[in-house]
Amino acid sequence: MTALNIRNYQNSALIPSYGHTSCTHKNPLAIVKYCNAPPSLSLVNGNMNLTIPCNASDITEYWCPITKNSAMTFQKESYVAENNGWCADGENIFAAYIIPDQPELSLSSEHAYKYLIELTQKLGYTNIYRIWNYIGRINTPNINGLERYRDFCTGRANAFEALNYAPSTLPAATGIGFHDGGIAIFLIARKTPEAINIENSLQIPAYQYPQCYGPKSPSFARATMIDTQDGQRLYISGTASIRQHASLTDSLEQQISITIENIQNIIKTLRADSKYPKEYLCDSLKIYVRHEQDAALISAAFQDAFNIAAKNAPVLIADICRSELSLEVEGVFRS
Repeated sequence: MTALNIRNYQNSALIPSYGHTSCTHKNPLAIVKYCNAPPSLSLVNGNMNLTIPCNASDITEYWCPITKNSAMTFQKESYVAENNGWCADGENIFAAYIIPDQPELSLSSEHAYKYLIELTQKLGYTNIYRIWNYIGRINTPNINGLERYRDFCTGRANAFEALNYAPSTLPAATGIGFHDGGIAIFLIARKTPEAINIENSLQIPAYQYPQCYGPKSPSFARATMIDTQDGQRLYISGTASIRQHASLTDSLEQQISITIENIQNIIKTLRADSKYPKEYLCDSLKIYVRHEQDAALISAAFQDAFNIAAKNAPVLIADICRSELSLEVEGVFRS
């Protein structure tokens, strides 16, 4: 990568697109496949390929850099082992770690998080702005009777604490369950340092949840915003029907309505601050639905609420981090 390219490429970021053999930005840094297959990592034609087991869905997600000149090409660096790997282009990095299934998850989750965070620091991609966690049988108990999601959250929190992360510096994240397997974690980060983590005034920050939700609180922000060459990008964490810290589940319609309001309130918070733009458009959503028969209703509601086409708002049939919840939605918005 030449010095000129580096200057032109600073302040880039990774954004997703779905369901196409190619995407708007050529040469994706990473490709994530959600399908009925075991978790795996590989390097194909210079791209990181990550497979996440999802028995009832078949979706391909392309992670590509934002650049003003889409014809620009960059020298990639990559590394893939059996259970971890990364691909970087000088400004952005996509890194992943697969944890085999096991009776307890906290120690291996802590190790994986420490590895990924220390890797990004070592390589200079210190601005981690989005993380995903896919956990097999997320709502079932581990060997000691602790729910596997809470088991995982303990290890994740221990890693952040060991690496001296203040709660306000935790990035946006998603925690979702699939029917089989251990854990698949991936993150995106970049060298440009600026990021703003945002909370939702309608909810208690996840890292402040009371202990009734597990030994350690979930460690993430409700959203993270970064500046890019092409305006601001707002990465919304997995969002569900939660007020303060309690689930609201009287009906599916209520869950849809509360989830939409939670996402809208994050955007409303930015609009109310004179430092930020007044308009944010939805680039993409990822909609997680527990019961396949609910997918059409949920999908239509979110497409309508955020004026997004179905091709940019895929639905994955998955378990949600709380057993009583039927849906969770994440997204990327731009100013």
